[in-house]
Amino acid sequence: MLEARWRLVRCAPTADPNPGVLDDEMSSSIEVTAPGPVAHMVAGTDLEPTGPDTVDDLDWWLVADVVVEAPVVLDCAGLTPPGAVFVDREHIADVESMFLPVRATVPAGRHEIAIWSGSLRKWLSRRRPRGRWRSTLVAAQGMRWARTSLLGRAPVYGGVPPVVGAWRPLTFAPAGRFDQISLSVDADSGSVAIRTRLLTTDAVPEMVESVVEILDDSGTVLAVSGLSVDLFDGSGYDLTGQVTVGGHRRWYPHGHGAPTTYRVRITAGGVSSERIIGFRTITADRHDGAFALSVNGIDVFCRGAVWVPPEPCTMTASRQRIEDQLLVLRDAGANMVRVMGGFVPEQPEFYDLCAELGILVWQDAMLTTFDPPAELDDVVCAEMEHLLTGISGNPALAVVSGGSETLQQPEMLGLDAGSLSIPLIDTMLRDVAGRLVGVPYVVASPSSWGENTDDTTPLAIRSDTGIAHWFGVGGYLNPLDAVRTAGVRFAAESLAFAIPPSDDAIEADFGSLAVAGHHPDWKRGVPRDRTATWDFEDVRDFYVREVFGVDPLQVRRTDPARYLQLGRLAVAEVMAACYRFWRRRDSGCAGALVLNARDLRPGAGWGLLDHRGTAKLPLAALTRVWAPIALLLDDAGQQGIRIDLHNDTGAELSGALQLRAVDDAGTVVAQGEAAIVIKPHASVTRVDTDLIGHFTDLSHAYRFGPPIAKALLAEFVVDEQVICSDVVVLHPSDSPTRSGLAAVRRRLHGSDTWQIEVRAEASVRYVCVDAPGWVLSDNCFHLAAGQPHLIEATPAAPSRGTGDRAEDGSGPVPNGKVTSVDARETAVLIDAVES
Repeated sequence: MLEARWRLVRCAPTADPNPGVLDDEMSSSIEVTAPGPVAHMVAGTDLEPTGPDTVDDLDWWLVADVVVEAPVVLDCAGLTPPGAVFVDREHIADVESMFLPVRATVPAGRHEIAIWSGSLRKWLSRRRPRGRWRSTLVAAQGMRWARTSLLGRAPVYGGVPPVVGAWRPLTFAPAGRFDQISLSVDADSGSVAIRTRLLTTDAVPEMVESVVEILDDSGTVLAVSGLSVDLFDGSGYDLTGQVTVGGHRRWYPHGHGAPTTYRVRITAGGVSSERIIGFRTITADRHDGAFALSVNGIDVFCRGAVWVPPEPCTMTASRQRIEDQLLVLRDAGANMVRVMGGFVPEQPEFYDLCAELGILVWQDAMLTTFDPPAELDDVVCAEMEHLLTGISGNPALAVVSGGSETLQQPEMLGLDAGSLSIPLIDTMLRDVAGRLVGVPYVVASPSSWGENTDDTTPLAIRSDTGIAHWFGVGGYLNPLDAVRTAGVRFAAESLAFAIPPSDDAIEADFGSLAVAGHHPDWKRGVPRDRTATWDFEDVRDFYVREVFGVDPLQVRRTDPARYLQLGRLAVAEVMAACYRFWRRRDSGCAGALVLNARDLRPGAGWGLLDHRGTAKLPLAALTRVWAPIALLLDDAGQQGIRIDLHNDTGAELSGALQLRAVDDAGTVVAQGEAAIVIKPHASVTRVDTDLIGHFTDLSHAYRFGPPIAKALLAEFVVDEQVICSDVVVLHPSDSPTRSGLAAVRRRLHGSDTWQIEVRAEASVRYVCVDAPGWVLSDNCFHLAAGQPHLIEATPAAPSRGTGDRAEDGSGPVPNGKVTSVDARETAVLIDAVES
């Protein structure tokens, strides 16, 4: 592949690009090793804007001299508008949208390539028709005309520079290439229909050989077929055909079965391309306002988060970087991520990895809170067609949405939603999605359907019908019990909190824990809505009061470390409580996604992961309620203690459901068990009396006397192995007490894996094991007095865990500490004394 040496030039903003300015400005240019977003290329150089200016305030030129021996295609996978491409100072193409590729044929010989990325601020200064409503995301309402990302432009998506310039790779490709490949997969028959176009600048012969192959994950060819070839306009061929795989296996999302994928390889005229596919059906039940996805006829409770690009400055991440971030979510039990309008569509590796890992993808059109101009309808449809064609046949794609909060914004402003027709999202994008991928389509997120009693359509902002963005528990400061009355059917966004990263991360990024809650550097990392008088740290502090009954301000003044930990734990409790309810079969909810997966910058952002991609504490609590096999306890008042056992897997499970209740001293005051057979993809529900066999008032709902139990431990045991468990501390202490917290470690089977046994003499909540360099199978759990809890620790990298070496030198030993919000003491990991 041809390599080019690129230079970057900064110029004063202009409305009309003229490559002639390069003659005067080239002397101050800088060489760039690889084209990318302007802010990334100029960081730390003389071209970096200073003062109030940003990269949006200036014009930028990428320039290269190339020598080509045969015609090539300059393939610009992503350029931001306003922009233009010039070859030898001749205008070749304009950039209409950062979500569409721009391509130019470069003939043999020596040529100058120049790519202009104009000042967005200058472009916005031109007067254009106003929308029917104002967006609260940004001050510049002209952004509704700009087909570009709001990353770095909307305050709520701040902390990173605006995306300007070449945000996807620039490559010089051979002239012969496929112009997108459309795949249609039939899960029942195992057939794959192929449609593509082979473009070439060479003389077109009368015939071209073509073949399509289906390969399994080992590279074995399972099926082969030829393609029909038709000449297209003298510049290439239209290729169509079909191939069928016998004995194909279906693809399932994580936890529900194996995410089996195949590869389609198309070869024609010496050009070859591969794509990932999978065989599955996907449908959405919308009856009575529901939105419930089924894959291969199996109901799926969707959980996960709104995706955030792993490299928000460079915008292009390595496959490994994407995989690492997806694996953290998948291993926590997530089975869906949402690519949100206002951000950017992801790169091809992302969608491939989601298929391979069993993660469903909710894909928004790149529309958000603006009134989309009808003049751009064709451009937006072209964006969607380009995106969906490129991922057609990918089994991970589950939902296509017309955008984010496009309907919600005018409703929130009090406008008559019924009078605000948007054909683009109502019909045009729906038609594109239906033609190309055939997955459920929703007009926007949020949106509602069904009819009220007076035959009117419910507002999009209703949480009890259709798709919700639900922040009742969250930004609207509802009590925790609000999750039980909100009637959420499917939350495409929820549970946004300013979640502090670890103390070590805060020390590394800010130098001290004392910055939390007030320092300007810290506050820059705390999300806030542009028009709000509060931020999401205020929201978190509200729930610290709700959960722990303390004044977070007073705690912060005297003990910043405890203030931060209480904040993490309050978010963990809130998230776990909501998902514990939503996952019930009788909750009416079929899925919920957390806003967001990852932080954009250092500090307490919305992300479940910090800006480095490291999991924050609440993800440990979510891991238990998101697990494919999960046991969840809940106080159901006078019904008793509710026990829900969920089995997402395709295997029937037969075992014993055991329950033990302990008092303050750890004495077992009630216990029982029941034989349970749980079918594949099913749940069972019991209450405590079903297991114990008689009334005990463990929940203390009747209050005939003092509470008889301090904590409950439930375990599901299969073949003498605890498959899953849960603990509820019914009556936590008002303040930290002496708990007898202790932890011992023992090596398992001579491997690098260690078992850690944690126990306490008192029932305590939120027991956190801090073992740097080790991956723990469970964390941030509750303990019933006298009842041990076992977890496993493995080195974060093989044979590289931190800590002392074993006495025999065979491997690392986990060192660390164990704390609880209810315990005054801190335990350290010590070796177990074997009897």
